Amino acid sequence: MTTSVWIDPAFGASGDMLLGAFAGLLDDPTSALAPLDDLGLDGWSIEIGTTIRNGLAAHRVVVDAQVRAHGRHWSSIDRMLAESDLPERVAAGARDTFRRLGEVEAAQHGVDIDEVHFHEVGAVDAIVDIVGVWLLVHALEGSRHGLDAIIVAPVGLGYGTVSAAHGTLPLPAPATLALLEGVDVFGLDFEGETCTPTGAALLVTLATAWGRVPAGRPHRIARGAGGRDPDGHPNVVTAVLVENEVVKSGASSGPGFVASSLIETNIDDASPEVLAHVITRLLAEGADDAWVVPIVMKKGRPAHEVHVLCRNELAASLRSVLATETGSLGSRTLGVQKQELQRRTENVMVRGVAVSMKVGPHGAKPEHDQLVALSAETGVSLRDLAFEAQAAYRQR
Repeated sequence: MTTSVWIDPAFGASGDMLLGAFAGLLDDPTSALAPLDDLGLDGWSIEIGTTIRNGLAAHRVVVDAQVRAHGRHWSSIDRMLAESDLPERVAAGARDTFRRLGEVEAAQHGVDIDEVHFHEVGAVDAIVDIVGVWLLVHALEGSRHGLDAIIVAPVGLGYGTVSAAHGTLPLPAPATLALLEGVDVFGLDFEGETCTPTGAALLVTLATAWGRVPAGRPHRIARGAGGRDPDGHPNVVTAVLVENEVVKSGASSGPGFVASSLIETNIDDASPEVLAHVITRLLAEGADDAWVVPIVMKKGRPAHEVHVLCRNELAASLRSVLATETGSLGSRTLGVQKQELQRRTENVMVRGVAVSMKVGPHGAKPEHDQLVALSAETGVSLRDLAFEAQAAYRQR
């Protein structure tokens, strides 16, 4: 049994809307949000209630910041989260969200990420929104249902203009569009901002996959309301807790399909040594597999595509590893079904040493690292030792 959360941002998304949607999936969201008090932010309060948006009941979470700060640098927010007492999963997720925002802002203004100064996103309410969402996700992961995947549907975008710290901007806002690069979106017949940069950053860092509602049994449905109540549509994000029978990754070695994530990114400025290190690091951090494929990018530039196959719950942390080790400004995450056939391990004797054989339904293969060590010890070639291991297995 696996559990997924399907998020439907058909009418857009913002930090407070996602906070309300995830709060509605929990029995006690107030307790889950308690660690917010330890962030050291002054002059704010939070209230969780219910409201109606265009005839639909929804949770409304309001963060009231009595002190209006003049924004914060990305580096100071990142340092605050890194040094906090938040659960490791929450701190890593929130830092990932702010990093994505910082990378987009840096690219928009042509500066280094350490020079990025958040205005609206650096305010207390935005910080509470982002950290609060990750706290609620963490609580769902630890609940009796668990949480194996977050799947996000296409994002609805309005049109027009919006007033921001840098003046009047077109809608969708440039930062929002940059964050949603590679994501399925569609236009709404609504003049106004439906998806904020904070909402977009949360969607792309929360998502382990994108697409329609997964097959299974809806267990709980919640909606998170935005501050406005337009006549033409309900200003809500919908979140659905879905249970299905797909075998959990790593839960069984028997035949079956495992819900997994495939992370991809294109790299055109990394040396072979760096790419080899990235693969080693990803595998050490828990990836099921990682590999590099040569590609040709625009203007005929040679490059590499890095692929990472992993359990859904590791996708966020491995995306962070990929970004840190390669300097990539983004990645794609696809929901895939990995088939795991039955397998077992048996030992055979080669040159007086026990060597493990990975045995599947269609063949057997000796453990490579053990043969390398045996080759160094005996001076016999790796090829000959592999032949001897296969012969010993067949003979037995």
